[in-house]
Amino acid sequence: MAESEVLSPTFTNSVELASQPQQPPGDTSRPPTTNGNDQGLDTSGPNSGAGNNETFLHDTSALTEPGSNESPLRSAKGTRIPKTSSRASFVRTPGRVASAQHADEGKEGGLELAEEGVLITELQASDSEDKGDEGDDERDDTLLDGDSTDARDSQSEERPTELQQEEVEDSEESFQLPLSQVMVETVEARPTEEDYDTDLEADDLDDEKTDAAVSNYVNLCEQLGLVPVEYFMRHIQKPNIRMRYRGLGSDATRAIALSLKENISLERLDLTGNWIGAEGCWYMSRLLEENDYITEISIAENRLGSAGAMHVAKMMNINGGLRKLDLGGNEFDDKCAEALSSALENNKYLRELNLSHNQFSEVGAEFLGPAISANENLDVLDLSWNHLRQRGGVAVAKGIKENVRLKSVNLSWNGLDAVGGLAVADALMVNQSLLELDISGNRLTQEVAQKMAKVLTTNDTIKVLRMGNNLITSAGAIALASAINNTDHCEVEELDLTDVPVEYEFLRTIEDIRSNRPNFRVKHGPLMRAGNTLDDISKPAIDLERMKKEPVVILKEHIVVNDLRLLDILKRYDEDNSLSISADDFVRALEELAVPYDKKRLQESVDKFAATATGKIYFGSFISDDTKKPTPKPS
Repeated sequence: MAESEVLSPTFTNSVELASQPQQPPGDTSRPPTTNGNDQGLDTSGPNSGAGNNETFLHDTSALTEPGSNESPLRSAKGTRIPKTSSRASFVRTPGRVASAQHADEGKEGGLELAEEGVLITELQASDSEDKGDEGDDERDDTLLDGDSTDARDSQSEERPTELQQEEVEDSEESFQLPLSQVMVETVEARPTEEDYDTDLEADDLDDEKTDAAVSNYVNLCEQLGLVPVEYFMRHIQKPNIRMRYRGLGSDATRAIALSLKENISLERLDLTGNWIGAEGCWYMSRLLEENDYITEISIAENRLGSAGAMHVAKMMNINGGLRKLDLGGNEFDDKCAEALSSALENNKYLRELNLSHNQFSEVGAEFLGPAISANENLDVLDLSWNHLRQRGGVAVAKGIKENVRLKSVNLSWNGLDAVGGLAVADALMVNQSLLELDISGNRLTQEVAQKMAKVLTTNDTIKVLRMGNNLITSAGAIALASAINNTDHCEVEELDLTDVPVEYEFLRTIEDIRSNRPNFRVKHGPLMRAGNTLDDISKPAIDLERMKKEPVVILKEHIVVNDLRLLDILKRYDEDNSLSISADDFVRALEELAVPYDKKRLQESVDKFAATATGKIYFGSFISDDTKKPTPKPS
């Protein structure tokens, strides 16, 4: 039996082996050929492509015996090759060798010869399995189906052309493996930005609004021939814009006002000291007429003048959102006071109004007084540094007296004099809503201080009283401190007597106040050795260094005891351990101690101390905290 040649073609998932037609018996017109170009296949030697993992296939039609019904390709019907991780090699052994030439070629190519008439069909792993490139490893293996009958039927068909083979390859690429052969790879799912509920979209929207507002402002500046204010562009969407003393002028104010007309984020705007003038005030007034989102605005020190005051008054009659308005330092006169008073009387929304550092006189105050009385919404009013004088003080005091809403009033540096001061004190006798009053720098006298001290004994609402830089004398200071100390229901937490000279008696009273009210605050002027009233002219001065060495120091409101022996004597006269003795017993104790003292002054002080409900002098304040507790008498 002739030797057979072993052929080892390799099949991939993208190439399907085409059936080859059998040569008719006895037909020698077309000799058998081994050229694979007719089939569109590579005819190189098997060793030439070993390193490139290429597929080689030799034509075997001539190796089939003439008249034989056997197919050169035999396989089991329906055989599938489900290997997905390696290549498949199809090994065929034909029954006979067609010619010696093929036998010699087989020997030269290193092919093994099988026995004659033996046909072997098997699957072997390809040697290129471990040498294939990455693209070939990812392909799926082909499915090999069919039997010998299918192979014989296919022999009568023509060889496929190159175009037909491309169509076959395209169909194979679109071929899908059964679900049983599909490899499923588990991939860890990582969350994306869409999986989270964030406010990035809101931030982007805010950025878009900011860009639009800035672009609008820049366009306005270009139309007006102005240089855009960089600070304003950075803060155009902020709730608080503070541009003080930047020299904006009326033109820059116009661009700012136009760009803020539809702004709903701005709440507080401060344009103090920019000299915007009446024209700039008109632009800002128009802005406030259309924009009710702004709650606080300051256009102080801008030289608005009378024309500017008229624009503001008109705005106050229209705007319903403004709560705080600062118009200080704008050269407003009495004519402006009339217009603003009318607006203040009709306004139902404003809570704080600053009209300080203007030029309101007594005439202007007569317009402001009734407006203060009629307004039921204003909490804070500042009229400091004007020219109200006596008559103006009386008019404003009347408005305060009738107002039931005001919490803070500043009338400092208005030259109220004693007449205006007394009118304010009378107003506090009735008003029970005011919490803070400032009447500093008004040439107030001791009479006003004593009248105010009387007010503090009945008024239980005021918490801050400022009366500094006045001529109330040291006696007036002592009267105020004593009223606070002796009134249990007095709610004063701060007493401001800046630049008012005081004496040692005042300091002793403040110590008594702080013993009961640790948070009490006080400001005062220099400490004097004696009082500065007419009654103090003939009295000896108090030397603080010497006073510490004297056993007994008799003051107007206090008796300072530095000798502990006196305390022991006073305890002997205290029969009920109440730390209180009568005035006569106190005098006897001093005489028993035999220390020098001013008898006339002592008698005045003792009579003042004894004029209490019990008629006794309490000496518990002379004793330290450790010895104040009375010791019960033994039974």
